[in-house]
Amino acid sequence: MEQKKIIKCIYTGEVDENGLPHGKGKMRYVVEPKADSTVKGLGDLRYSGEFCHGIRQGEGDLHGLGLINNPVSEYEWYAEGDYDSCGRFLGSAHSPGSWQRFIACWYPRFEGTWKDDMPLTSRWGKEIGADDKAIAQQTTREAVGSLPQEVEP
Repeated sequence: MEQKKIIKCIYTGEVDENGLPHGKGKMRYVVEPKADSTVKGLGDLRYSGEFCHGIRQGEGDLHGLGLINNPVSEYEWYAEGDYDSCGRFLGSAHSPGSWQRFIACWYPRFEGTWKDDMPLTSRWGKEIGADDKAIAQQTTREAVGSLPQEVEP
């Protein structure tokens, strides 16, 4: 598994008296972009769930931002727009050249129960693999503790 270099964390949610994530919230792990990446945020990670004094504890989902094939065909994309009362096409809601073959999508890395900042039990009965453990280890509080961190209300 390719290691991603996390450069910043952005947290939105409940905090404790020390300003640490506590309760329900979302943490976004911003990764260093690849030189050839044309999609902003590609490779970023996002955890949504429960925290206990800064660590992931309880129910939570970790997702990664990747690319998938666009499920909307180019024809369907440009067919979205205005039609007159007789069903004649007046104009597309999308500008020419705006359809993309690949689109950014959040895909699951691990969904389930966390304990001490590590995945414990998958919600779907999936075995916790080496990739799940590696990505969780990379995003633990200790691993990202020295990074710039933003807390948003």
